[in-house]
Amino acid sequence: MTTQKVGLVGCGYWGSNLCRVLAQHPNVELRWVCDPAPKAQERARRLAPSARILSELSDALNDREVEAVVVAVPVEFHYSVAMAALQRDKHVLVEKPLARTVSEARRLCDEADGRGRVLMVGHTFLYSATVRRIKSMIDAGDLGDIRYVFMRRLNLGIVRHDVDALWNLAPHDLSILNYWLDLPVREVSAIGHSYLQPGIADVVFAHLTYEGNVAGHIQVSWLDPSKVRQATVVGSRRMLLYDDMSTDARIIVYDKGIDVGNLNDNLGRFETYAQHQFTVRAGDAWLPKVDFSEPLVEEITDFVDSISSGRRPLASAASGLAVVEQLEMLSESMMVSLHGR
Repeated sequence: MTTQKVGLVGCGYWGSNLCRVLAQHPNVELRWVCDPAPKAQERARRLAPSARILSELSDALNDREVEAVVVAVPVEFHYSVAMAALQRDKHVLVEKPLARTVSEARRLCDEADGRGRVLMVGHTFLYSATVRRIKSMIDAGDLGDIRYVFMRRLNLGIVRHDVDALWNLAPHDLSILNYWLDLPVREVSAIGHSYLQPGIADVVFAHLTYEGNVAGHIQVSWLDPSKVRQATVVGSRRMLLYDDMSTDARIIVYDKGIDVGNLNDNLGRFETYAQHQFTVRAGDAWLPKVDFSEPLVEEITDFVDSISSGRRPLASAASGLAVVEQLEMLSESMMVSLHGR
């Protein structure tokens, strides 16, 4: 893999994590960090002492030696900064969500395609070894036919003012659901509750029905006493619990289920008798071993390698667009619960 000269726009809460990984990655030369905030600049100097610290985006993007730009700014600026970088012929990795609207996301995709540039989205959980292991189990049929997935992402804070809990937290779970199931979404609905700021939902319950009547349910909240990152995957053969907060049991597989059997057709005159017999099955539970690697490092590696090889990254622009489409549909549904219309 060749070394890529990269610039970082934004060194705030999440940008500082990207700054650390970019500065330490063996296949990245972090040329500059651009952020007008003095505290962010101070943070960048500490994390990336070899990088130039810049305040003006135009000055940063004029650096012709930089081939790729990582964008970690507030959501309202994702489109304008990513588009400016693409129009300077840079490859772009933009934090999730790809943009605020479907139309903005599509314009970014079209610009990247037209210029032959890599456009990637920071769906970091797709680079989790645990998430990938579950994907391989689903694809191999270890769980049987998937019936539903219930995902919870809860915490007390961080409360945002620019986006609601749906747009802040659900992109992670939507990207994981789409990756695991790899099916078209047929229906969506959502209910949001606003307790802290008028009109900004801090608790959201979202439901998606995928092709084949596979259900995906997401609960996100800034207003919960415990930090929770869990997913329950229910299949026809086995069930699985994914707990991202666990240190030693991130995946628990349960050999449990309800088997449906047909009764003998010869039931005499008892025509109203149930036509199926349901048998509860409870077997062993086990913990598959998963070797840990930092997802953000894997994400940057995929970005750099996709530029070098010309291949499509896992967290591609198309996957980012799909998540924005789902977020927009869920938001429209949620407006009824928030505003009564």
